[in-house]
Amino acid sequence: MDFPKPSSPFSGGTPEIPQAEIDLRLAYLKYNAEDQRNLNQAWDYIQSCSQHNIDRFYAHVGAFAETGSYIQDGRQLDRLRGMQQHYLRELFCAPVDAAYVDNRLRIGMVHHHIGLEPHWYLGSCSQLLSEITHSLEPILTEDPRFYAAAMQSVIKRLFLDMGIAMNAYVFTDRHALSKSTSSLRESEALLSEAHDLAQLARWELFLPEGPLNGCPRAQEMLHLEQTQEKNGYERLRYWVNPADRAEVDAAFASTLASGVTYDVRYRVEHPGHPLRMLRERGRALLENGKPVRVVGTVQDISLQVSQLSRIEQLALFDDLTQLPNRANFLGNLERHLIDAGKTRKPFSLLFIDLDDFKEINDTQGHSVGDEVLIEVARRLKENLKPQEMVARLGGDEFVVLTPTGAKDGATTAALRFSTAIGRPLWIGQSMMGIRASIGIASCPEDGLKSGLLLRNADIAMYAAKSSRSGIEIYRPEMSERLLRRAQLASRLQHALDEGALELYYQPQVTVADGTLVGAEALLRWHDPVLGQVSPDEFIPLAEHRGLIGAVGQWVAAQACRQLHHWESAGRALPGQLAINISPRQLDDPQFAEQLLELVRQAGVLPGKIDLELTESGS
Repeated sequence: MDFPKPSSPFSGGTPEIPQAEIDLRLAYLKYNAEDQRNLNQAWDYIQSCSQHNIDRFYAHVGAFAETGSYIQDGRQLDRLRGMQQHYLRELFCAPVDAAYVDNRLRIGMVHHHIGLEPHWYLGSCSQLLSEITHSLEPILTEDPRFYAAAMQSVIKRLFLDMGIAMNAYVFTDRHALSKSTSSLRESEALLSEAHDLAQLARWELFLPEGPLNGCPRAQEMLHLEQTQEKNGYERLRYWVNPADRAEVDAAFASTLASGVTYDVRYRVEHPGHPLRMLRERGRALLENGKPVRVVGTVQDISLQVSQLSRIEQLALFDDLTQLPNRANFLGNLERHLIDAGKTRKPFSLLFIDLDDFKEINDTQGHSVGDEVLIEVARRLKENLKPQEMVARLGGDEFVVLTPTGAKDGATTAALRFSTAIGRPLWIGQSMMGIRASIGIASCPEDGLKSGLLLRNADIAMYAAKSSRSGIEIYRPEMSERLLRRAQLASRLQHALDEGALELYYQPQVTVADGTLVGAEALLRWHDPVLGQVSPDEFIPLAEHRGLIGAVGQWVAAQACRQLHHWESAGRALPGQLAINISPRQLDDPQFAEQLLELVRQAGVLPGKIDLELTESGS
């Protein structure tokens, strides 16, 4: 499977396989000149149906999130198809020389670079082999002996390529491990040298629920309050990065159980302060075998691990808008949920999505789209109130945490952001209008888990897209409607595959004397699971899910065949047969050509067909 090369060069160079090693591998595979001739001869069969099989290959790849996520849009898919066609030609026609081996090594490094795990790469090779086998099936009946020989040659060549790709994976992993080990040793050496000069901060926690005392430097490092209330341990850990909390808790538990000294590193985050990496060492003091207090020291090691800190900073903020990213947001959301569980203070989550943003990218380019996102982010940030947080989840999706659980308060906040986004926006010399849809979910009534709360806000956002205000508060029935739409989409695809849709023909007559002057084809769907489904429900869904083209093709084909049937039976329809089409179908540049082909195949005159736009389209 081939993916595009990344724009940046490989920092660790590329592996090399000596020609002697390649010759040895070919000998072990028993790959010889006869195999090359077999592949050259089989190419005629492969290229005749290669495009169809490549389409089937990428349909399979796109069906799995782990591989389909690398196919971002139609243009990239077209590039991948072209690259796969080129690879097939090389597989069957190119000699195994130094250039060929070098190319396969680089492709293997690309797969490693983009994060494709080896088992997905090998699985894709298996799928490719299946498509090749399917392409060579005609040889099986014409010349079974050659078919067997050709398949053996294909398997040898493909396994050679897979082995070369695995060399690239191993080389890249070894290089990264060597680099990481060297970096780790250097950091440890710097930490050891700085130990005597480092200033340590001290804290003391009295057990079981006593106060937490800390020196001023400890208070500053850990962002501690100066009070000496109970539950000191929770205050000590409040700003610890959620991803590090489990390791810190485990280290603390170990000293409580045995009195041994622990040594742990963790990150501390606080709004308005830079990310810090701390090293903490602590030990429980026992009396009669029971811990009575724990003393500890913390040391700011951010300077020693500055490179790691910079990486973490990049990992927590969106590179384009400079807003907190998804990981940063989820960490803050977890803290809000913990606080809400203790204090019962509600809060709300606003899920913001820009309407028709894809059209901006498609019509004006991604650079303009990026400018729009930057401006929207700036407006959201400028309109934040104290204790509110805005983040970019990805694409054109943003989220705001606001410390109000009241529906009116959350709605007011959503209106504030919607108004800010909706102001005229200038990109260069062009002015454009941007509209946002905002869904609201509140804690605790709409969820006590981050995933559930985020999902419910997302569901409300989709409901907002069809509302006049563009703002909707989550209601449980929204989830039911979403499940209904998902079920409808699945059943509609099944109905298309099984030919379960129906056309009814409504006569058109004159008012004066009832003379038949034409008819209209009406699409109906009776599903064995859902029952009778109204076109008002499934046609907009088909438009949204990209199924309207297939539905329209089916309707046109059935209507044309019915016209021909009436004419062949001597009952030609007076006037025209009206067929409803969606405006979305007109976006397809092949629509007219495909429709004329259906009319031609059915043997009817084009003038007998009357096209009417559906009212659901926009």
